[in-house]
Amino acid sequence: MAGKMLRNRRKAAGLTQKQLGDLIPLSQAMIAGIELGNEVPGAENAQLIDDAVGADGELAAAWHHVRKDIQQHSAYPIWSHGYLSAEVEATRIQHFANIAPGLVQTEDYARAIISEGVKLFGGDVEEKVEARMERQGILTGDDPPWFWSIMDEAALYRVVGGHDVMCGQLTHLLDLAERSRTTFRILPFNRQIPGGVTSIGALLLLTRPGKNEAVYWESGINGAFLEAPNEVAVYRAFYDHLELDVLTPQVSRDLILKAREEHHAHCTHH
Repeated sequence: MAGKMLRNRRKAAGLTQKQLGDLIPLSQAMIAGIELGNEVPGAENAQLIDDAVGADGELAAAWHHVRKDIQQHSAYPIWSHGYLSAEVEATRIQHFANIAPGLVQTEDYARAIISEGVKLFGGDVEEKVEARMERQGILTGDDPPWFWSIMDEAALYRVVGGHDVMCGQLTHLLDLAERSRTTFRILPFNRQIPGGVTSIGALLLLTRPGKNEAVYWESGINGAFLEAPNEVAVYRAFYDHLELDVLTPQVSRDLILKAREEHHAHCTHH
């Protein structure tokens, strides 16, 4: 998109690729690559190109978003990239996991989980934390998706990052539960996960306008993004059965509060 815009602006300015490159300076091959979408200029060169073709900041802004998207995707495994693109389109996100979902994790909670993952799989902790925090913006916009999360009761008690971190995370869940489009429900210990499943990483079902329902699942070491109706149907049936055994939002809220006050009683976030 930005490449095509550049080509149109360059031609309107009466410049060849070489002439534009000489103004920056960049090689003609680089300008050609940028126009084809195979190359993305850095912030400084993006602004110089924008000025040279009189784009009034439009091109620089477009490339800024492209670089941001690339950076965010690089912080996540390849199998999740389809999900990340679909997440921003979703009007409803349904979630199930045994930890707090990424979209509502506090920075401290996310850092504790990501730090442990980096020990095994590598990567930059702060880059991954920043990417996760930026994703959360979809829940705070003018028209956020409906976000319905089911958490295994273990998520309330397993200590991630220490009791202070847990207290902050559970407090955050309680605050978010006040929003009209965000709901948390707990699958209690005394109820079984459907289908004979004994554990699961994370499962998300996405409703998107004009598209098939999609599924994303991950276990920490692998995952998949699925759109084929026959594959999605299996996970939809699993989630529908799961909903039959979860606690109501109000009872779930009371349990989250109880876990915070009793299990993480020494925290400093009261």
